Amino acid sequence: MESISSAQKKLGAFALIVILGLLGGVAWVFPTASNQGYAPDQPIPFSHKIHAGKNKIACLYCHSGAEKSRHATIPSMNVCMNCHSVVRVDSPYIQELRKAYAEGRSIEWVRVHEVPDYVYFSHKRHVSKGLSCETCHGNVREMDRIEQFAPLTMGWCMECHRGETTPRAIKEKVLAEKPLLPPGHVAPTNCTTCHN
Repeated sequence: MESISSAQKKLGAFALIVILGLLGGVAWVFPTASNQGYAPDQPIPFSHKIHAGKNKIACLYCHSGAEKSRHATIPSMNVCMNCHSVVRVDSPYIQELRKAYAEGRSIEWVRVHEVPDYVYFSHKRHVSKGLSCETCHGNVREMDRIEQFAPLTMGWCMECHRGETTPRAIKEKVLAEKPLLPPGHVAPTNCTTCHN
């Protein structure tokens, strides 16, 4: 029986390190993990359940960028102050908000929904097609603390673009307007749609 030489052992260990390094690099560049369920603490507790649920404030009132640009945007302080200059002014959290506003500071909210930098996503495109915010963000009206409802992975998006999980009303509308897409598809599925 032949024994393994010291040089062969070193070469095998080196090859293993290189392979593990390459796999780690691929995982870093192309993460597959989803932040579904991510619900970080915010600097000031903010309840969508109170604002969007109980008080029925429309999503686009605060997130006006969603129908105009690719970003939904976090509301500027003056949007908050439209109401909170007179509503719940005795709350310590609102006092903190008012103080920041008076000092010209913004609140450093923790981002919850995020896709990788190599993904192009346009809120405007989706809102203009009539897609409701709840399709991707869940029942925000019931969330005391906002959380990432959907996985926001490539597979999850592709299921919708292929018409597999698309809300029925949107699917019917798009299929009537876009007869040139492959059968059942409601949006392009070529790479450059989201990776341009």
